Formats: sequence, structure tokens, C-alpha cells
Amino acid sequence: MAYSVTLNGPGPWGFRLQGGKDFNMPLTISRITPGSKAAQSQMNQGDLVVAIDGVNTDSMTHLEAQNKIKSASHNLSLTLQNVAVLPSKEKTLKYFLVSFGILKTAPAPVHSYTPANAEPASRPPWVTDDSFSQKFAPGKTTTTVTKHILPRAPARGAVQRAERFPASSRTPLCGHCNSIIRGPFLVAMGRSWHPEEFNCAYCKTSLADMCFVEEQNSVYCERCYEQFFAPTCARCHTKIMGEVMHALRQTWHTSCFVCAACKMPFGNSLFHMEDGEPYCEKDYIALFSTKCHGCDFPVEAGDKFIEALGHTWHDTCFICAVCHVNLEGQPFYSKKDKPLCKKHAHAINV
Repeated sequence: MAYSVTLNGPGPWGFRLQGGKDFNMPLTISRITPGSKAAQSQMNQGDLVVAIDGVNTDSMTHLEAQNKIKSASHNLSLTLQNVAVLPSKEKTLKYFLVSFGILKTAPAPVHSYTPANAEPASRPPWVTDDSFSQKFAPGKTTTTVTKHILPRAPARGAVQRAERFPASSRTPLCGHCNSIIRGPFLVAMGRSWHPEEFNCAYCKTSLADMCFVEEQNSVYCERCYEQFFAPTCARCHTKIMGEVMHALRQTWHTSCFVCAACKMPFGNSLFHMEDGEPYCEKDYIALFSTKCHGCDFPVEAGDKFIEALGHTWHDTCFICAVCHVNLEGQPFYSKKDKPLCKKHAHAINV
């Protein structure tokens, strides 16, 4: 659901952006400073930024979006979209997230009461059924609820193995020839197979007692899958068998796509780019964020700031240490590394 927010200026606005056309991912609110104007406006971390001051962000790079926010002097109008209702159009990452399977929901079992020796519907069951009172006695359970635990679909490229079953009265249909199987059979991918017909689609090697990989509705031995289908990891340059991480228009082992500082895998977490390297939220803030000397909060994308006395300040934080009047664009004095207005330039207790 899209919604609009107007932040009353001047900044700092109190939020950080992530993404942009140059990162091949949508502009997103990656962080909201507690107590800031953004926090008070009910903006949500992770929401998409659809428009800035009425200008659509689809074609904006990260820097263009930052500059657009910086140019808002009085009020900042944002059109946002809650991530809970993302459009079906695929837009990277999902945000740099990897889909590991599809879970289908089984319908709940339907239970109905049918009285023994049913008689015409005009007579109620407590008249026609002598055991009715026992069936519906207080504290007696009358409905059986069956809990179904569905197996998780294997991720693309996942290595699997068929399960052998001995001959029995069960006569399943073979997934290859669609004939009845009379004798031992294999079960794989939710279907049954003649053991002699469960083979690699390319080299025809029997997969009855070997691991296999499903690809495009066919099965392959590990060697053929690795040769023809497996993507290459952008970091270690080896083939990826199993779960694949898609990020920055490349493929990675989940254990290879890591923070450039702490070397921990990102998993399902968001990350920041700096000088072409990905960083986790914690390390990015510690290494690259600039903190305001007045409030000790980061100077974020779109915040107006001042460089003075060897420090960086939000424009609204650069105030006289005595009377708190704003000193932006005004002559000022300093004492003990604190800015002072002309009136309090000679204040003793600072």
C-alpha cells in the first residue's frame, strides 16, 4: 500500500536511504533514527521510496536521490510503499534475499456428523440416535484435527537422492514410462520410478544409488549438472551446488557473500555498498557514517550539515552552547570546542 509523508523542514530528516538504479535495487528506507522527524511521521524501515517531492524514483541513482532530498529546504514530501504488499515485478535481492522453496498450504480436513441409521431429516439426531448423548458428552472431543507437515521443496540446484522401496501390494505408476511398477521401485521428487529408468538425462548414468539434481523437469547426475547448469560463484570462482545467493547481478555461495569488514555472511540481512564492497549495517555505520558533534546521531542521506570547529554538525545542532540560538550562517565564537553567539562570547561557565 502506497502512502505519502510530509516532513516539516528544515532537516535533519532522520532516515537513511539504500539502493538506487546504479545498485539495481529499489530505493529503500534502510534506517530511521529514533526520535527523529522520520520516526515521528510513522515511516517504516524497509519501505520503498516511490517518489521524492513528486518525482518518481525508478530512474534515480543513489546519489541523485540524495541530492533530491538535500534540495528540499522547507518541507520534504515522500511517497512510500509498504514492503508487505510489494508488486509481483521482480526487483533484485528481494532485497538481496534468496528464495529457498515454495510452501503450499493444505486444505483443512472437513468433518461432518452423520448419525447411525439415519432417518428422515424431520427428526433431530438426539431422537433418532441412542448414542447421541455419549458422543457429545461434556469434555468429549467430537472433531479430529489432523496436523499435516508439508516437506519443503528443495532449492534449485539442491543435491537429492532417491529412496528405494521393496515390492509390495502397492503398484505405483512410473514417472518416466507411465506404466504400472510391479516390483521394487524408487521414490524421488514426489513420484515413483522403475529403478532402471531413473537415469541422468544427459549421460544416462543410473541414479538409483547416486545423488542427483533436478533441473528444468529433468534429472542429472552431479557431474553433468555442474558442467552444464551450475552457476559460478563470483568470489571463489567455483561451481555452486545447492543454495545460490543472487546479489549485485552475480551469483555467490551463501558462505562467500560476506561483509568486507567482519567477513560474516549476510544471510537474509540488508547490506550497504561502499567503494564497490558490501558491508553489514553495523560495520557500515562504524566505518563510514559521520556523526554530528552536537547530538551524536549520524548525519544521514539528505541531512543538511555544517563543517565547523573541526567537526560535522547537523545545521539544527550548530547552536550557541549558552542560549541555544541557531548559528547557521551567523558569526560565532568558540570556547572549549563549543560554539557561542556574539552575546555569550565571553561567558564564563560553558
